Order: sequence, then C-alpha cells, then structure tokens
Amino acid sequence: MKSINYLVLLFIFLLAINKVQGQTHTQAIYGKVVDQDSKMALIGATIKVQSGDQLLGGGTDFDGDFRIEKVPVGRLNIEVTYLGYEPVVLSSITLSSGKELNLTIEMQESTADMEEVVVSAENNRDKAAALNEMATVSARSFSVEETGRYAGSFADPSRMVTNYAGVSVGGGTFDLSNEIVVRGNSPSGLLWRMEGIEIPNPNHFADVGSSGGSVSMLNSNTLSTSDFFTGAFPGEYGNATSGVFDLNLRNGNNQKHEFTLGIGLLGIEAAAEGYFSKKSKASFLINYRYSTLGLVQAMGLNPVGDALPSYQDLSFKINLPAGKAGTFTLWGIGGDNTAYLNPEKDSLKWEKASDNDGYDAKGKMGVVGLSHRIIVSENSYLKTVVALSGQQSKSEYYELAAQDDYQKDVSGANLFNRYSIRATTAYTHKFGAKNTLKAGVVFNQLNFGYDVKRKDENTGRLKTFLDNKGATQLLQAYASWKYRPHTNWGINAGLHYSYLTLNKKYAIEPRLSAKWNFAPKHSISVGGGIHSRMEDISYYFVEVPNLEEGNKNLELKKAVHAVLGYDFAISKDINLKIEAYYQYLYDVPVENETESTLTILNTTNIFEVLNAKGMVSEGLGRNFGLDLTFEKFFSKQYYILFTASVYDSKYQAKDGNWYNTRFNTNYNISLLGGKEFKVGKNKNNTFGLNSKFILAGGSRYTPVDVEQSRAAGRAIYVDKKDYTEQVAPYVRLDFGLSYKINMKKMTHTIGIDIQNVINYNNIFTQAYNVETEKIEYLYQGGIFPNINYKIQF
Repeated sequence: MKSINYLVLLFIFLLAINKVQGQTHTQAIYGKVVDQDSKMALIGATIKVQSGDQLLGGGTDFDGDFRIEKVPVGRLNIEVTYLGYEPVVLSSITLSSGKELNLTIEMQESTADMEEVVVSAENNRDKAAALNEMATVSARSFSVEETGRYAGSFADPSRMVTNYAGVSVGGGTFDLSNEIVVRGNSPSGLLWRMEGIEIPNPNHFADVGSSGGSVSMLNSNTLSTSDFFTGAFPGEYGNATSGVFDLNLRNGNNQKHEFTLGIGLLGIEAAAEGYFSKKSKASFLINYRYSTLGLVQAMGLNPVGDALPSYQDLSFKINLPAGKAGTFTLWGIGGDNTAYLNPEKDSLKWEKASDNDGYDAKGKMGVVGLSHRIIVSENSYLKTVVALSGQQSKSEYYELAAQDDYQKDVSGANLFNRYSIRATTAYTHKFGAKNTLKAGVVFNQLNFGYDVKRKDENTGRLKTFLDNKGATQLLQAYASWKYRPHTNWGINAGLHYSYLTLNKKYAIEPRLSAKWNFAPKHSISVGGGIHSRMEDISYYFVEVPNLEEGNKNLELKKAVHAVLGYDFAISKDINLKIEAYYQYLYDVPVENETESTLTILNTTNIFEVLNAKGMVSEGLGRNFGLDLTFEKFFSKQYYILFTASVYDSKYQAKDGNWYNTRFNTNYNISLLGGKEFKVGKNKNNTFGLNSKFILAGGSRYTPVDVEQSRAAGRAIYVDKKDYTEQVAPYVRLDFGLSYKINMKKMTHTIGIDIQNVINYNNIFTQAYNVETEKIEYLYQGGIFPNINYKIQF
C-alpha cells in the first residue's frame, strides 16, 4: 500500500507544480500526406491547424512531408485539403508538450467533377471509418487515445473494443480476461494481424488455442491508429470467422529523440524513439515493460487467480526509408510470463481438499517481422512482409502428498511449442479515381510440438492426450476491387482462397459490399461473404481411441456473413449507426457421438476438447442480431458513446438438436462518457473524468444433476440441457480520472482507472462442490484498480 501512497503524493505534487506554470507551451506537428489507394506522396497539400482561437498552417514538400512549429498544446482541429481530393478533418487531436505529434494522412481522390469538389470539413462525415480502403460494413478504426481514454480499458485494445456494438464481455468468459465475444461467436474465431500479417495471440497468461489472456502485450506507446472488424470482412482477411484486429505500429520520431517513463500497479515501463542520423529519415521506437503484479496482490487482487504471477514484454519498430528502393521496416513484439502456486508443506494448515494443490506455468511469445514497401509506378505499390514467430506454453499441476514427505503427485503436464514462418506480398494498383485493385498471396509455415498428459483416475498413471510434432502449411490468396463511380456510392468486391496442406481441405470465399449516400447525412450499406478458419493446430492431433487419424480430417470451419447498415450523421460530431446481421456457420467440428452435444463453437482453448471421442465437421451454427451505436465524438471537451446489441446465438450438435451457445447472453448495453477540463494559469493542463456502465445478459450454464453428482463423486450435468440456464444479468460500473500537466518540453500524466468501481458481485457460473455436495456460485472479478504515472520528454 506504500506504493499507492507514493502515487497519491505524486498527484498532489503535480497539482502544486501546476500553480507555478504561467507560460503557454507549444509543440511541433509533423507528418506525411499520401494518396489513400496508391500511397503516392501528395505535393502541395494544405494543412490548417486550429488551436483555440489561433490558426496556423503549412504545406507538404516534394516528399509529401510537412512540419508546423510552435503549435499551442491542447486539443487541435486539423484540416487537410488538396486539389481534386476530398478533404480530411481530424477533430480534437491531443498535442502535448512532451512529445511531437506525428500524423500520416491518407486522402481519397474525388470522383466528382472539379467544379463539384467542395473543400469543406462537412464533407468528411465518418470519423470512425476504417483505415482499410476496402472496408464498408462492420468496421471502424480506433486510436491509441481511445484505448487510454475509455474507463476500464487499461490501455488494452481488446478491453477497449468491448465498448463497441456487437462486442460483449462477461458472457461465457471471465471479465478479468480480455477475451471478447463478437456477435455471439467464440473468442477463438478472432484473427490478430500486425503490420499486415497474422500474428499469434499477443497476450500474457493465455491458454493454447485462445485469443485472449489476462494482460495484453500490446502497448499504447508503440501502437498507431488501427482497424477492428466485427463481420463481413474485405477480401484480404482470411482465417477468421468472428472478428479481426488489424494493428499498426507507429514510426518513431525521425527528427528528435523522445523518451517515456511510466510506473503503475501493473508494472514499470520505458520507451525511447528518435533518429539514427540527422542526415537520414530513418527512425527507431522501442518499449519495454516489466511487472510482478506484486502491488496488485498486496491489495488482495489478482487477474490470474491465486497464483504468483510476473511478466515482461518488449515491442519495437525500426523504419528505414531507402529512396527508390522503397522503405524497409523491422518490427517485433514479444514477452514471457510465469505463474505458480506453491501449497504450504504442512497438512495441519490444510482446511479443504484443494489446499494441497499446486501448479507451475510458464509462457512466452515472440514475433519479428521485416516489411518492405516500394512504389512501382505513380499509381501502384508493392508491399511484402516476412515474419518469424514462436510460442511456448509449459505447465505442471500437482498435489502434495503428506504421507510421502510432501512429494509432488503430478496430475497433469503440458508442453506446447509452436514456430511459424509467415510471408505475404500484395500488389495495389489504382486505375483512376474510380477503380482500385489489390491482390496478394499469403504463406504460413506452421511447425509444432505437443505433449499433454492427464492422470487416469482408474490407473493412477498419466495418460497421453497429445504427443505429436511436425509441420503443415496454410496457403492463401486474395483479390479485392474497389469501384467508386460517384462520390455518393461505391462497391467493394473480393475473393479469398485458403488451403490447408495437412488434410488438403480448402475454402473459396467470395465477398461483396456496397455503400450509398442516398441523402445528405444519410447512407445505407450492405455486405456479405463467406469466411473460414482452421482450428488451432493442436486440435487436429488430439489422440482419439480407435481412431489413428485423430481429428486430422476436419474441414475448415466456415461462416456466411450478411450485414445491412444505416448511418445518420446527425451533425459533424454526432452519429447514429444501426446494423442488422445474420451469420450461418457450417462445417463446424462437433464430437463424433450420436447423442453428443459438444461443439467447437462453445470452446475457447484446446483443453475443452481433450476428452472428445473424435471430432467431425458436421455441426452448424447461426447468429443474428441488431447493433446500435449513438456516438457524440470528442468535441467541446466531452464525448458520449452509447451502444446496444440484441442477438441470438445457437448451434446444432451431432444429435441434430439446436441449443444456445455458451456465449448467447442475448443483449449487451453500454454507456460511456467523459469530460475534460482545462486548468492552470494559461489552460495548458487537462483534468479528465471518464465513466462506463455495462448491462448485459448473464452467462449461460448447463444445470448439474445433484443426485447423480453425489453418487458419482463428481459433477454430472443434466442431459440435453446444454446452456439452457442463465445467471443474473451482468452489471458493471467503471470509472477513471486523469490529470495531465504540460511543462516546457515535458508532460506529466497521472491516471486512475477502476474496473467495477462499486465491486458488484457478478455471477460467472454455477459449479458442483464435491466436498459439500452442493451447488455453488462462481463469481466474476470484483473491483480492479490501475493507478499509473507517466512522464514524456
């Protein structure tokens, strides 16, 4: 608790500093303006910057670069115009004295006649539009500022997107984990991409086959504005059936050296960026973080259960422009984590049967990538990415045997090794203002080694469930075409192909979407397509009695997505969006038993299918619902975001019956808001308040047959009643506050972010207690605070 007191004292100290600040501080803005489709530099683009009542300006040079000095710190409105292009408006962008602001601005060539091009901020209506130029429906971009602004997000993109319509938390997943449910789908259907290529799950304390964990390896110091998709993805995205994170790392400052130091309850971190030489535009950016979660444990809180956890991670990007040879980028992200529970070697202190249980778990993940982009002609470019990745997860579960001098009696041991080589190259050609074509290929070399054992209760010996090593390949190809004959409407068409060499299974996936601005401020959009995903490679090699091939012949799981959307730009800062969707899933792996109800759609990791008696691709699923978003974007020092989703998620198992999926909580409602106050003598500093309220349907569960459970000495569930029951609704209130002080060439920020500030006891599920022979409730995480301090200079 002493460390928390130190942070409070620091907060008071910063308030005292604020009183002696009397000077208006300024900082520089720099960046690049390019064509959205061809990535060609736009020479002579005009940049206007409004800071309060002050208006500044500048223009781009021969390389499309610009720099504007002595811009007052605070919230800025930036407008970029270029003859023959639609204007771009960036509203309420934050500029701090401790860090220069780097912007890469992509502009869309107008399809209207020259005299029809109106240079006005009102033309740029969709402030949350995805960066991907082929995206039309169920997509939006998110900024680094958003991940830190929204209460309860902990600067984690996964937690942040739970504020969006169609994304739920707490239903079928533990809310101190950052796994997300997108439109009723299992979290395992999510695709992670970074710098244009697929990466492994970038989270600490993650189960094999899952898409989330307790703590994200992603860091706001290195991330740039990125995209998130909830359905009907463009043609270039494959191996995903629920959602897509398309992440970008920002470039370091190539004109100045800058540093960031931070400390908080979740750990300490340090970041550095700058140029290698003033004669070059090359730059570097690196961030390191370390935590033992010791401060959190001292408060009686732990996101990974009763274990003693620690973790560290690193992310970096080196940007190397090479003139006519293009631009090379070396980037990477990785980390490791440990969690262990050592039971006390004194049986007199054991009060319940589980007090002699212990475990030791270690995990690590790393990705290093090399990207190259070269302008082929005035209207085309080629981008190639090669990435090497590795993952290892090792754990052991045991009981201490008091009668055997407290030796370990191992009940389970797991070892998962995965190494991948991935490569992709994509060619983009702009035929003119109305037509753009993008085509590419993706190669995935997947190497693996698994060893999973569990104790057989009948023999007392360890039984092997997984024992295999080898390699396979996932080959992909795609093409996307954007046709925009008029400023008010356009069509995107695409085709994706996937082929798994392990079993020669493939999927052909057509995609189509369109958008029509049928009236001022009003538009409708429609999108659809087929999407597929291979299971985690470990699923194919689970050992099945009397079945030599195991699960190797599973088809690629497939989903048909259909989306219809309506968008109403009520004003330049207020927007209403409604999307209706339907998803039909087929070739879904289910247990190969006539009366079985087991489906892959209810799983989040490999351990949930170890006991399955073989899997076959004969299952079905369907999700449909309605998503509503009302958003008042940040302006006039405040923002509001209201989202509501109603949906139904069902699956058909091998027995032919339809059931609720584990994630079918039926509704999810969230309301967020925040306000900033300018404080200090010259209003250089900012005090912010943020809050979020969540109301969602409770988690579903299968009822326990108490009498049979008592007779068997273990939990026995009621047959054919899978996920028919539901716990009480999920309710949560999050709260955050921040205080930012801009000094000369330095910025201090202290923040408090609290998840479940009222410590409401949400029920996670029911469980059968073998000792008491009664049904008990298991609860979601309670109050979880994060206090942090950061200095930039």
